[in-house]
Amino acid sequence: AGQHFNKLEEQKKKEMEALLNEPAPPAIEYFTQQWLEEKKQQELALKKANETPYEPPEATKYFDELEIKKAKAAEAAREQVKNKTPEETLPVDYFTKLGEAEMEAKAKAAWELAEKDMPIGIKYFTLKGEEDRLAHEAEVYRLSQENMSDATRHFHKIEDEKEAASLASAKQEPMPRAIQHFTMADRAIQDKRRAEIEDMKVNPPEMPPGQAYFTERMLADQAKKQAEIQAMKDNPPPPTVAGQHFNK
Repeated sequence: AGQHFNKLEEQKKKEMEALLNEPAPPAIEYFTQQWLEEKKQQELALKKANETPYEPPEATKYFDELEIKKAKAAEAAREQVKNKTPEETLPVDYFTKLGEAEMEAKAKAAWELAEKDMPIGIKYFTLKGEEDRLAHEAEVYRLSQENMSDATRHFHKIEDEKEAASLASAKQEPMPRAIQHFTMADRAIQDKRRAEIEDMKVNPPEMPPGQAYFTERMLADQAKKQAEIQAMKDNPPPPTVAGQHFNK
C-alpha cells in the first residue's frame, strides 16, 4: 500500500512539473508583464523620491504661509492686549445716556433748521402750543395730587423712592468689561464711517467716466425739457380750429 501511494505522489509531482514547464496562456503572460512593468516604475519612483528632497505643491506652500501669518497676527494681538492700559470703567447706563444726548442734539438741530425758514405766525403758535401743553400737564399733575387719597399718595411715594434708588444703583453699577470693549469698538467704527460720509458730502469723490457721461446727458435733457416748457409758456402755440370754435 505504501509503495502504491508513493508511486501516485511521484506521478502527481511529474504532472505538476509538466504543467509548470508548459507555456502560459497569452492573457496571463500579458498581465504578468504589465504587473512587472508597473512594479519596476514604482520602484524607480520610490528611488527618485528618496534621492531628491521633497518639494511641496504651491497650494500647500500658500496655506502654510497663511497659517504662519495667522499665528503672527494672534501673537501680536496677545502682546497688544498684554501691554494695553486698562480702559476706564464706565457706568452701566453710559451708552443709554449718550444715545439720548445724541437724539436730543439731532432734534435740536432739526428744530433750529426748521425755525430758520418758519414764518413768524407759525413759530409763535408752535411755541405757544408747547407752553400750553406743559402748563396743562402741570395742572393735571397738581389736580391729581390734590384729589389723591392718602393711601394712593403713600404708594406713589414708595414707587418714586424705588425708582430713585434704582437710578442711583444704575449709576454706581459698572458696565461689564466685554460689553464696554466691543461697544466702544463698534461705536468707533460707526463714528469713522459717519465722518467719512460727512467728508464725502463736503468733498465728493470724482465720478467714474461712465457715470459722469450719463449724468451730464441726464442734466442736459432735463435742462432742454425745462427750456421747451418755458418757451411754450412764453409763446403758446395758436389754438386749433376746433379750439377756436369751442372758445367762441
